[in-house]
Amino acid sequence: MALAGDFATMPLPDLLQWLAYSQKTGILLLSKGEIVKEIYFSGGKIIASSSNDPREYFGQFLLSYGKLTEEELITAFQQQARTGIKLGRILVTEGLLEEAEVQKYLRIKAEETIYDLFLWDEKGEFKFFNDATAEGNNVPIEMEVTSILMEGTRRSDEWARIRVVFPNSNTIVKIVPDHLTKEILEDPVYNRVIQLLELPRRIEDVCLSFHSGDFAVYKTLFELTNLGIIEVQKSEETAVPKEKKGTEEEIRLLSNQALKEYNSGEFEKSIQIFKHILSIDPNHAFSKMMIQKGYSEIKETLISSDFTIEHVPYLKRTITPLDEFNFTPQENYILSRINGFISVQSIIRISPIQELQALMIFKKLAKEGLIGFLPPSPQQQN
Repeated sequence: MALAGDFATMPLPDLLQWLAYSQKTGILLLSKGEIVKEIYFSGGKIIASSSNDPREYFGQFLLSYGKLTEEELITAFQQQARTGIKLGRILVTEGLLEEAEVQKYLRIKAEETIYDLFLWDEKGEFKFFNDATAEGNNVPIEMEVTSILMEGTRRSDEWARIRVVFPNSNTIVKIVPDHLTKEILEDPVYNRVIQLLELPRRIEDVCLSFHSGDFAVYKTLFELTNLGIIEVQKSEETAVPKEKKGTEEEIRLLSNQALKEYNSGEFEKSIQIFKHILSIDPNHAFSKMMIQKGYSEIKETLISSDFTIEHVPYLKRTITPLDEFNFTPQENYILSRINGFISVQSIIRISPIQELQALMIFKKLAKEGLIGFLPPSPQQQN
């Protein structure tokens, strides 16, 4: 029988310490909303991790660290689709990375997948499957839980300080040009952020452009704020949680509304409402189930003869910086990659957005008359 619970009743540090002290072997499955991660244990040590969060895919880490360009990653993925060879092997063969670099960034990826869990607060659920073994192609690592706890706790403390300045991802930040120095501009990470903030942007837009998890981007923005290089232009305070009884009533009403939309065939509206419920209660099992059912219902309708993943999207009108705040950060990301040459599939592959969510965005933008689709090129069809 699997051990199960949530971080409210058994905080993550206590859970990891117990697994280490008991020298457990098995798989720890953790979930929050639609995000699911797995940590693999052997004799109380962490030996691998995996995640369904697109921001934590290997290609995203390489983009985030500046080891590849988006064009290089697209080419590598196309070769992978033709040959079935692992991405890391292709990158080494093509001379884009050394073998040692592939192993280094695969390890960083595995570690960051775990460290991100310390930012979940009490919103995570877990199940531990004793004596279960890892399957697939997870990169073997060996990490002592003690070192994980030290770094994770440090990040958790720093995250609390960061969130005082940037309460949520809708916070808009801007550059203070008078405070820029040569030293700041020579730092590659700082310089990259400054270029992205040529105009004020929401923090989530910056995160997507960086192909990075929240902590790395927020930490950089926090450092630049302390240096006086950027400042908050607009901040929306995080809502104060309601009393539990009120929240349960709100969830009940929202669930009824979402079911009504689902039964009427309005699957996208239903999914959005259930996602809102998960923002209130990340472990709401019924919402998780219904989101997956909604995705299953609409998946077949997203692709048609006029719109396949091989088609090439193009803009029907120019999208100006003034338009950006009319779109979600995810829509902005998709729009910024549409150039009339790259296919839907290629944009999705380099995107830090879930595939189905990205397809829904393409459909929405097409329905609003913002984009059209060109037929696949002969090279894409072969």
